[in-house]
Amino acid sequence: MTTPDQNGPVARLLRYANEVHSLASRCGRADLAEVLASCAARWKDECTDIVVAGAQKRGKSRLLNTLVGHPDLVPVDADVATNCFLSLRRGPKLAAVVHRSTENGPVQTPITVESIPDYASMRGDAGKRRDVVSVDITLDSPLLDGLRLLDTPGVDSLTVGHRQVTVAMLQRADALLFTLSAQDQPVLRHELEFLAEAAERVQAIVFVLTKVEDSANWRSLMEENQARLRTFVTEAVAENPARAATLNPLLSAPWIPVSSKLAEAAEVKRREGRTERADALRARSGMDVLERHLRAFAEGRDSARGATVVAAALSVLGSLATGAKDDVAAGSDDEGDVTARLAEVDAGLEQLTELAAKRRAGAVANTFLGREVAGIVAARVAEVRQPYENTISTLKKQEQIDRYMAELPLSVQRSLEAIWSQIVYDVEVLSRTTLDAFARDLGLDPVDLEADRRMLPNLSQVQVRGDMAAGAPESVDMVRDVLPSASIGLSLGGFAATLLGPVGFILVAPAIGAAIFMGRRSMEKVQRNQAALRSALRDQFSIVSREMTLDLERMVATWRVNVEQVADESLMRRRRELEGRRAELKAASARSAEERRKARQSGQDRITAIGTLTKRGHELRKELATAVAALGGGASRP
Repeated sequence: MTTPDQNGPVARLLRYANEVHSLASRCGRADLAEVLASCAARWKDECTDIVVAGAQKRGKSRLLNTLVGHPDLVPVDADVATNCFLSLRRGPKLAAVVHRSTENGPVQTPITVESIPDYASMRGDAGKRRDVVSVDITLDSPLLDGLRLLDTPGVDSLTVGHRQVTVAMLQRADALLFTLSAQDQPVLRHELEFLAEAAERVQAIVFVLTKVEDSANWRSLMEENQARLRTFVTEAVAENPARAATLNPLLSAPWIPVSSKLAEAAEVKRREGRTERADALRARSGMDVLERHLRAFAEGRDSARGATVVAAALSVLGSLATGAKDDVAAGSDDEGDVTARLAEVDAGLEQLTELAAKRRAGAVANTFLGREVAGIVAARVAEVRQPYENTISTLKKQEQIDRYMAELPLSVQRSLEAIWSQIVYDVEVLSRTTLDAFARDLGLDPVDLEADRRMLPNLSQVQVRGDMAAGAPESVDMVRDVLPSASIGLSLGGFAATLLGPVGFILVAPAIGAAIFMGRRSMEKVQRNQAALRSALRDQFSIVSREMTLDLERMVATWRVNVEQVADESLMRRRRELEGRRAELKAASARSAEERRKARQSGQDRITAIGTLTKRGHELRKELATAVAALGGGASRP
């Protein structure tokens, strides 16, 4: 790493971080000092981490494949699995390693590149996906020199766990590429909320508008996206002016329209030797502009990385200010100052008591989640079963029934596998909505739920059959079977006798009677097989419904317990902090007049220092934002 200019913003930022770290240490807050120490450790990393994020179907995975020149490398048709991310960095050859977090610690397993979807895709093997934290892919791509691209789960608000994983990844990010599609709806509210969270952690943000090749109105869509962003930021800043420093830079972030399809076509033309046509397609694809930004991020990583340090330092200063104000109040000659601070702490403790009551009431309400799962499963399974029953009613011949029975097990298995994802999604939405409301009532962040998708029963191993005695000798009922057929045969035979004479009666009557008898028996056999098939289907769907319900009830119960445990830990931690503050205030107020004077002076000195450092932090943030905005160049800006 090159040594930064001692008078430049990066060098001043490092000195600033050291000052805040020293202040935290002098105040006895080793926990806060460690926060800054962790941020400082990032400066030793020579690789620039760029997170690629966006909602599902916005084109981010295909964009990554195009950037590194491997169209089939990252799964495109399915989202990255929950709690997993893909890392692409430069290496001597194309290879992949799966990283798992197990009870015995981290485990690394080399895999083939072709099997990456099995471990990292939502459509992959559920057994292989279990415990996977990341998949590290290396390849010899010049673009990745000094760069690491991180493909994250979609940030759709109703995809449980995905958004939280992506937000967590931003803690180690130097830049963010946020993808939107020119062939999809404009930016949605939950995407804007994610961007607001991202802006608190990452200074360098670029909007990438994908799939512009087949969209005639991509420019108007981009303008609409920018207008929605402006409205969101304006409203958020009006509600809380303190957010202006982090949200306003979003309005000046570059927008880059790109087309992976055109870039891939350019490579095909280049291999064909049609260089001029390839260059034209490549220019239209917008990939060169995006690559310039990526390289600029690598070269200016210190400026991009500085925002993380500034944000951490300002957070530390906020925590230190609370303790300093307590010391000033405890050392005041006016007992009213201490009383006011103690009243503030007591009010906080009283609020925690109220929250504890809400927690108990909410926990009772959460127990009904499991009951609602059965209704979701029953409704979805009925949607699958009904078309099969309707088809059975159309089968009029035994050959059709035999062929249908042979195809039925695999067809049902596939139908249930398809509906299983929808059922899990419905249950996740229900659980997320309920548990988010529970957490919000307790002043907690949105819940992070990890879906444990279990394998469905393999119905191809179950014999779904029709009439089990279809091939056995059948008894003949004289009244039900023979007499009606004989009667009709005699009647028609009499009519034949009037036309053909006695010979007509002898030939026609038995033939007609036998045909009617056999047709009646065949129709009844088909009806019995139809009824048997319907009964077998209902039995098998009932079994699967029970197994689905049981698995999902267990999954929901695990989520509920985990969220309630987090709530308990949060309430207990906040109570300990408040009780600690109350004890310190009371102890400080009992000191001698001289000790109180010294404590008051120390607190005032710290408040002054914190104010000065906070002001410098905001100035550095603006300066770094300007430096980051200058990276790349050549992109469309609002």
